[in-house]
Amino acid sequence: MIYYLDGKITLKKKDFVVIETAGVGRKVHMSPDAIAGLPAEGENFKLFCYLNIGRNSERLYGFPSRENLEFFESLINLSGIGPKTAVEVASIAPMKELKRGIKEDDEEILEKIFSIGKKRGQRVIFELSRRIKEEPDEDGALQALTSLGFNKKDAAAALKGVSKDKDVDERVKEALKLLDRG
Repeated sequence: MIYYLDGKITLKKKDFVVIETAGVGRKVHMSPDAIAGLPAEGENFKLFCYLNIGRNSERLYGFPSRENLEFFESLINLSGIGPKTAVEVASIAPMKELKRGIKEDDEEILEKIFSIGKKRGQRVIFELSRRIKEEPDEDGALQALTSLGFNKKDAAAALKGVSKDKDVDERVKEALKLLDRG
């Protein structure tokens, strides 16, 4: 499996680049936004990759950072989301921002998601909103409590008894009081 390529960008097109490594030029598919952020042709660059092997073809997808690659991989694990759609969605905004936008019905984020097409946009929103509901709320208060040595389950239980309208410090203080009682 190819994790990254470190080499010279020899060609930049609308939806792919060619990176030369060890005398071999590899075609790597990317979003136009990601390509626009790459160095000029002739420059060296490290590109994180995902190799998609289909029935009749192999395609290498590239990302400027490991985080972008991980986001792409989480998207293709969603039901009905393939690599082409995942590349488009990954270029819209970071996963955290997409989740926030979906959770809060942020019109700007939702418009960007629907820019990939109505049906695909609906599928992405449906799958991400389902995933958001399944994930525990990872807020700063929970992280603070676990870093203080409390196990995640107890900390999360204590935070359920604390209003989410308060800031992180206040939530941690109130949760500590509840944890001391228990």
